[in-house]
Amino acid sequence: MNLFSHIKFLLFVLLTVSISSCGWIFKDHRYDYLEERQVESIKLPEDEISKPLVDFYPIPSKNQEKTLSNNYEIPLPQQVFSSGSTNEIRMHKLGELRWLYVEALPSSIWPLMKDFWSSSGYGISFEDPNTGIIKSEEIIIGPLKTKLEMKIEHGIRQSSSEIFLSHLTMDQNNFSIKVPVQNNLEDKVLRSTLDFLSETPFTGGTSLVALNLNLGQKAVMKQSSEGVFFIEMDLEFSRAWAAVDRALKEALIVVMDLDREEGVFFVSFSKNEEKGFFKNLLKRDKSLEDLEFKITIKDVNKNKCIVTVEGKSQEAETLERDLLSEINQSLS
Repeated sequence: MNLFSHIKFLLFVLLTVSISSCGWIFKDHRYDYLEERQVESIKLPEDEISKPLVDFYPIPSKNQEKTLSNNYEIPLPQQVFSSGSTNEIRMHKLGELRWLYVEALPSSIWPLMKDFWSSSGYGISFEDPNTGIIKSEEIIIGPLKTKLEMKIEHGIRQSSSEIFLSHLTMDQNNFSIKVPVQNNLEDKVLRSTLDFLSETPFTGGTSLVALNLNLGQKAVMKQSSEGVFFIEMDLEFSRAWAAVDRALKEALIVVMDLDREEGVFFVSFSKNEEKGFFKNLLKRDKSLEDLEFKITIKDVNKNKCIVTVEGKSQEAETLERDLLSEINQSLS
């Protein structure tokens, strides 16, 4: 077969493929999804953990009485808020624990922290954008060989970050331990980090290699299978309690009584105190009377707590989700 025959054969094949594909291209595919079939869910290996999906518009199962009716009221989606526009920066303290709270995603904070360490004089000996860890070069303090270790995590609030700092040395068994108080640089360097972030303009840029840090928000509002709304917090009890206490103050919600051992706040609202959360409710419904709520923080395990709201009257019960959303929005 000569070259001309090869070319004719190739053109014939291309023409056949083009004609057959044109039929598919020009066909109306808007309703192809109706022909799709549901398949089994992907099964992950036992050593792999997937992030749970939140159903914002839950539909009752077939065995529930609600489906017997032709009408079904779809609930409002959970409140979504963003706090990343203010770029607020502050230091938090809880006992001996100190950390920085920044209203920006971790992927935006990561390159800024690399700049901080490069210009701080402590240098960088190790960095991992997947775990958010940056380690300084070796710092000699008297007989101690030490290092500073920074960890950047997603914060409690959406679009926020938390920055932790540890000043570490090795003990005789080669385990990392904190440097004694008299030589510890944590507070000094953390304050320098606060000053650096306050003076550095946020350009809105983000690090592509650190996008993984944007996962893992520490407080998410969810709904149980029984229809009860709650906030799931990936924090130990002491931090969860402090965060809810701070959120109530930020939302101008007055606490009438509390019991830390039981993890309970008691709050009430009166028309005589039209401010904050209750003032916004009155704009929607001026007929509201005095309301009382019980806010409970329950520890599920060492690093996880559940926050629930219970109304003390039938009218208050209808506003449980609103109050929970207000707390969720004010967490930091």
